[in-house]
Amino acid sequence: MTQTMFAETVPGTEALSRGQELLQSVYRWVAESGLRFVGALLTSVIIYLIGAWVAGMMRSFIKHLLLKRGMDDTFSTYVGSILHAVIMVLVLITVLGQLGVPTAQFAALIAAAGLAVGLALQGNLSNFASGFLLVFFRPFKRGDYITAGGAEGVVEEVGVFTSTFTTSDNRTVIIPNSAITGGNIVNFSGHPRRLLAVPCAVSSENPAENVRATLLSAAKGTAKILTDPAPCAVITHLGEGKYTMELRAWCPTANYWDALFTLNEAVKAALERDRIASPLSAMKLIQ
Repeated sequence: MTQTMFAETVPGTEALSRGQELLQSVYRWVAESGLRFVGALLTSVIIYLIGAWVAGMMRSFIKHLLLKRGMDDTFSTYVGSILHAVIMVLVLITVLGQLGVPTAQFAALIAAAGLAVGLALQGNLSNFASGFLLVFFRPFKRGDYITAGGAEGVVEEVGVFTSTFTTSDNRTVIIPNSAITGGNIVNFSGHPRRLLAVPCAVSSENPAENVRATLLSAAKGTAKILTDPAPCAVITHLGEGKYTMELRAWCPTANYWDALFTLNEAVKAALERDRIASPLSAMKLIQ
């Protein structure tokens, strides 16, 4: 009986001794290394905060410097974003080194992980390379109205991986950079002026010179229409009992939509004023 009880109490005694040893080990670690670890942790937090602040300041400084030297906003923002990312990577490596993580092995691990991630994210690497090409060759800049990547709108930003457009109805469209470089890019803001074309189908009973005079008078009385090059009216299509005369005029690119809508109204009013017969009215007379 006594032997049995002794056998049952020995394991409990050993477990208690192990617990005491563990507590003593923890106490010794806290006494010897705990304060040093807390100090390293606080130092790492301070380094990260200062590094993040410096990265943000450098991004703003580089952007301001490039803008001051005549670079456009798209290029300046892109370079600033790349510099910010590089500084933050260096800050993270420094923080890990401060915490005692071997940075040499960590760098090798980052390289191996980067290779694996690169193979898995080939599309993003393509977007990154496409973003660099867009910034370097600059087929458009921030504020331009373009069609690219299946979208149309004003360019708000060319980012590292994606670009942001704002459509005419105030929607935000985010497009991968590779989709932009992989297709046609139409930049409507590439030149200081744009052509306005207003086609008018009229009855063949209207003399061409009368219709031309009516359309040119509409262009002459419309604001934001340039006089050089001068507006013109040409016949673009001939049909049975009708023909199409197109009014062509130029306006500043920034005023394209306002000028187009105003010119449409002016043309309609001029046709009604001079009683230019339409194909539909001619058909009613025949009937």
